[in-house]
Amino acid sequence: MPDLRSRPAQLFLVAVVLAAVALVVVRQRQSSDFDRRLALESAVGAVPLYVEAPKVTLFDRQERAVPLESYRGKVVLVNFWATWCGPCVAEMPSLIALQQSLDPADIVFVSIAEDDEWPPVDVYLRKNPLPFDVYRDRPPRVEEPFQTTSYPTTFLIDRDGQAVYRFNGGRNWNTAEVRELLALEGVDGK
Repeated sequence: MPDLRSRPAQLFLVAVVLAAVALVVVRQRQSSDFDRRLALESAVGAVPLYVEAPKVTLFDRQERAVPLESYRGKVVLVNFWATWCGPCVAEMPSLIALQQSLDPADIVFVSIAEDDEWPPVDVYLRKNPLPFDVYRDRPPRVEEPFQTTSYPTTFLIDRDGQAVYRFNGGRNWNTAEVRELLALEGVDGK
């Protein structure tokens, strides 16, 4: 049995005690962070997914193909909406306010209009310009691999291409709880 009165044995014992205390503190913090994440998810109506985001191609106003994967490296908020959808139109000002409060180096907003043609989208955008990348869903429909059947539906995709959350229905996006949930994904405010 080692002599606990020796200097090396005492240092070893102190190191073991400090490591044990650090482990307890880290576990408590992880548990606290997990509990906070659960509370935020509930508060904002986030449905956890944690699956690979569908590999889809979006088409802009000029019909240029833009793979959703081209946004990899940033958090992406993908919002499915339509000009004829009252809740979609109602939530847009809060989406714009949220986008303007966040660091564009961290997050990009992608708007996918479910209108069948560009003219209604163009009319809407002339009256209500969006500071997002705007696409129109057209064949092959992007909503299908996302399993979107109602509007608005929004997805949060992390920097690695994982669909982290699904948000069903309209909401006020410009809240402290939404910003805190985004901060847990590494999105900072301005």
